[in-house]
Amino acid sequence: ANVILPHAEKVSSHQEFLPDSEQLWLVYSEPTTSNIRFILSCTEGPLGKYPLFIVPVAPIKLTPELLQGPMEAFCEALLNEVDFRRQRVFSVFSVEPVAKAFANAWEKITEIKCMDKPYYDALFSMCTPETLVRSGSQSTDEDIELRLAVPQDADKISKLCEEFADTSHPFLLSYEQASEEARLLIDNGQIWVHEIKEGGETDIASIVAATRQSDTVAAITKVYTPEKWSRKGRAERLVRRVCRELLKTHEQVVLYVGSDKNSAQKLYNRVGFQDLCKKTPERWLEIGFDKAEVELGHW
Repeated sequence: ANVILPHAEKVSSHQEFLPDSEQLWLVYSEPTTSNIRFILSCTEGPLGKYPLFIVPVAPIKLTPELLQGPMEAFCEALLNEVDFRRQRVFSVFSVEPVAKAFANAWEKITEIKCMDKPYYDALFSMCTPETLVRSGSQSTDEDIELRLAVPQDADKISKLCEEFADTSHPFLLSYEQASEEARLLIDNGQIWVHEIKEGGETDIASIVAATRQSDTVAAITKVYTPEKWSRKGRAERLVRRVCRELLKTHEQVVLYVGSDKNSAQKLYNRVGFQDLCKKTPERWLEIGFDKAEVELGHW
């Protein structure tokens, strides 16, 4: 629910937030009951329109046969919205069976083909006060500071945001867009930096952003270390520090990490994120639709 709830709370409590923007939520209830089974959001943020997010809200067997009806109902409801354009649906992000079921239904109804390869294939994981590993390897850097970013960091963070987006095809950012993203993250107190002073040089060696926060859950949404400063434990050090701070006011810190076995999974395991080593971890997919037929957004 963390992909939907924080944004919904922000929109509902701040009516001035993004006036005239597209903010739509749909729910699917069991026929003849009020038991909500799925929530869908079709919303946008300061940098553009978000993917469709779909979250199951109650235990349900997620088989293709049981998902077909709800997902087709969502498709029809979207298309029946006044002024809704099918080009708006550039991708859908949800737990794997739901994402696949919606993509199949949308392709069938709109005749807009879904991409063969997901934009994002990720595992969901969480860290709690009980699982957090509070200390790690010692830094070999001459001088470091782990802190919230300040306006004076904007230029360096803009460059890192642009570089991070370059790893997230097709959701690239121009330098101007990256600068706006950096400004928003800094103004909202949502981005931390690992500042390093080495050989007379001061630089930002790593960044961690935590942008989706509800009363009980905070989500780490961006972790990036440029090649120049990588493989020295800096990202791990900063993620651990951010988790320690977030867990002072939240019950959980959550994140998504690429499902292919990689160094990022090992990093998060060392910090205390759970479930990545299970035989069947919770897998989420972002499935895109034919780029020639849709209008890309950003998240």
